[in-house]
Amino acid sequence: MTEPRPRIVEWYRADPGPRMRRILVAGPAILTLGGLVIAASFLTHLPRDARLVSALVGFVFVAGGALFTMVAMNRLLRDDVYLALRTDGLVLRSPEGETLVPWDTLESARWEASRAELVLARTGAAPVRVQRGFGRVSGAELAARIEQTRRRAAMNLLR
Repeated sequence: MTEPRPRIVEWYRADPGPRMRRILVAGPAILTLGGLVIAASFLTHLPRDARLVSALVGFVFVAGGALFTMVAMNRLLRDDVYLALRTDGLVLRSPEGETLVPWDTLESARWEASRAELVLARTGAAPVRVQRGFGRVSGAELAARIEQTRRRAAMNLLR
């Protein structure tokens, strides 16, 4: 008889909010600064060459801010990181690939607040370290949920 397909019990996506805020503040700020430099170049009474140079610098800021925002947001949105608690184990999906940690090899899950990382200690292997926040759940709460699911799996309550 074949094993049933693993079923997802809980699922968490990495929270892109902090990175997204940095991008959406820096990019438009550079773009706005460029517009201000261009406006200042038109309104000043400096020599023509100085005004042309400042207008050129302003255009570079405008283009650079827009380009930075588009490229950074594209990279952010392609970065699909999630953690799934399944009936057969914990699955971490990151740009490096997918890592399955079966429940019987997971020793513990803990949140290290000083380093802001989730540490998944495994039997006979190096621990898996995740330095990401996951949406709408704190790191300590996520570690507790993983531990609870691990204990439920050990008692065969996930099937």
